[in-house]
Amino acid sequence: MNNGKYHTKEYKEKQQQKTDRQYGPVKDHNKSCERCGQAFVWTGRGKTKAFDRARFCSRSCANNRQDYWDKNISNYRTIAFKHNKKECAICGFDKIVEIHHIDEDNKNNSPENLIPLCPNHHRMYHSKHKHEVEEFISEWKRG
Repeated sequence: MNNGKYHTKEYKEKQQQKTDRQYGPVKDHNKSCERCGQAFVWTGRGKTKAFDRARFCSRSCANNRQDYWDKNISNYRTIAFKHNKKECAICGFDKIVEIHHIDEDNKNNSPENLIPLCPNHHRMYHSKHKHEVEEFISEWKRG
């Protein structure tokens, strides 16, 4: 039908040259990982979408979202336990731990305003026994 025109060495070379002009030759490209900064080698054509998408040195770097979560933490418990041990700041009880807002403003979720307390000490602070716990909390805040 086509007299073998498309199976000749010359035709294949001509097509390869056309592809190389359009997308660049296949070669090794040195790139830097966007997540960890490590240098890696990517093999392929330089003028392709695949070249633009090759941004990470490995699959684990591509799937790492730790920097996103570090910037976008909004839950006050997560913020408190990131900066403090998961135990009561007064007695060290670690089975059940609640988070107390020192200035009692539940919208102020700065790490300096959050203190982990056991349920007993947290309830004491919000009751008539506040004076027994208040000195420990003010000392913890200073220290």
